[in-house]
Amino acid sequence: MLCPEGKYLYLLFAVREFSAFFQLLKMLRNSPPDCFSQIIDLEHPVGGSSLRLVLKKYSLHKADCCFCSYLRYFLKITQGNIVDVSIYYITFFLIYLICLLLVNKLQKLNLVSMFRIGIFLNLMQCIILLVVGEKISNYIIPFAIFASIGNAFYYYPEQILIKRVNQDGDFRKYITKDQILKYTINIILPIVLGYCISKNSYQLAFVVLIVLISISFIFSLFIKGFELDHGKINIRKFLKNINTSENKKMMKLMSWRTIFRGLSSFGVLSTLITIITFLVVSTELSLGSISSFITIISIIVVYLTNKFVKKEKLSKMFIPMSIVQSIVVIILTFSMIHFNINNEIIIGNITVSIGFLLILLYNVVNGISNPIFETSNSVTYYECMCKQNIKIEDEPNYVFWFEIMINISRSLGYLILIVVSKIGFDLNIISILIVGFTLMYIAFAYTLNTINKKYIYI
Repeated sequence: MLCPEGKYLYLLFAVREFSAFFQLLKMLRNSPPDCFSQIIDLEHPVGGSSLRLVLKKYSLHKADCCFCSYLRYFLKITQGNIVDVSIYYITFFLIYLICLLLVNKLQKLNLVSMFRIGIFLNLMQCIILLVVGEKISNYIIPFAIFASIGNAFYYYPEQILIKRVNQDGDFRKYITKDQILKYTINIILPIVLGYCISKNSYQLAFVVLIVLISISFIFSLFIKGFELDHGKINIRKFLKNINTSENKKMMKLMSWRTIFRGLSSFGVLSTLITIITFLVVSTELSLGSISSFITIISIIVVYLTNKFVKKEKLSKMFIPMSIVQSIVVIILTFSMIHFNINNEIIIGNITVSIGFLLILLYNVVNGISNPIFETSNSVTYYECMCKQNIKIEDEPNYVFWFEIMINISRSLGYLILIVVSKIGFDLNIISILIVGFTLMYIAFAYTLNTINKKYIYI
C-alpha cells in the first residue's frame, strides 16, 4: 500500500513539471519560425547541426512540444553548432555525477530537505533565463553546472523517496499514476503558458510559479513518518556486498539495460528523431497538434495496460514492440532519402504530405510503445532494488551506480555525434546513425524482458 506521504510526492512532482515548462517562456519569445530550415539543408551536407539542449528532466516520457521548443531556441543561440551543444550535454552529464557525490556528502540534510532545495534551485534557473535571455549562450557551461546542481538535489532524493513510500512494493500502480499525472500536465500547461505568451504576461506566469512552488513547500512538510536519512556513497563497498551469484547477474543485466537505454531512447536517438521531425514538420502548429494527440494516446495506453494487462504478459511484448518501432524508424529515415516526402496525397477532404504521414505513424507507434517501456523500466528498477534486499544505507549506492551507467552511455552517444560531425553531417549520415542507435533500442528491450523473465516474474 502507498503510504499517505506518497500522495504529497505526486503534487511535488507536478510542481516540478510546471516549473520546468516555465523555463521555456523566455526562450519561445525570440525563436524564429524558420531557424531550423536555415541550419539544416535536406539536399546539401553542412558542417554542423544542432541537438536538443534540454535538461535531464526532459526524457522521452516528457512532452515533445517542450522538447522541440528547447531545440528551436538552442538552434538559434548556438547557430547550429553540433559540437557546442554536444559539449554542453557531455558537461552536464558528467558534472551531474560529481554533484550527486557532493550532495550525498550533506549527511545532515535529510531527503525532503534536499528535495526542497532542488525545487528552489529550479526556480532560480527560471529567474536566470528570464533575466539573461538569449545571452545565456555565452554562459552555457556555467549554466550547465548550475543546472546539474539543481538536478542532483532533486533527482537524488526523488528515487529513494519513491522506493520508501511504496511500502508494499506495488511500484507499478505508483509509477502509472505518476506517468498519467505528467502526461496530463503536458497537455494542460502548453495551453496555460501559451495564453501567457500571447499576452506577453511573463509576470503572470512567474506569479503562478511562485504560488505553486510555495504550495509545494507546504506539501513537503507532510512528508514524514518514514526514514528520511541516507547513507554515504561507497560504490566499491556496495559492489562487494553483492555476495550472491543471482544478485551479481541481476546487477550486470540491469547495468546493460541502462547502457542500452542511454544509447537509444534516453539519449542520442531521440535527438536524431527530433531533427528528422523538424525537417518534415516545419510549423509549430502541426508539431503541437501531433504532440497533444500523442500525449492523449499515451495516457490511455498507460491506464489500460496497468488495468488490464498482467505484468508478466506485458514483458513479453517488449521485443515485438521494439522491433515494430525500429522498422517504422528505418522506413521513415530511408523514405526521406529515396522518396519525395513533399508529395501530397488526398484522404477525403484532407490533403497531407507523405512526410507528415510518416511522422504521424512514427509518433503513434512511439506514443503507444514508449509509455509502456518507460513505465515498465521504472517499475523494474525499483522491483530489482527490493528483490536484492538493498538496505537503506545502500540505496544511495544503488541510485548512483545506475546514474553512472546512464550518464556515461549518454555522453558516449554525444561524443559519437561530435566525431561524426567532423567528418560531415547530412541527411544520409543522420539516417545511418538512427539505424545504428535503433539497434541499441532493441537490445534495451531484450535486456529488460530478460530481467523480468528471470528475476521478477518467476
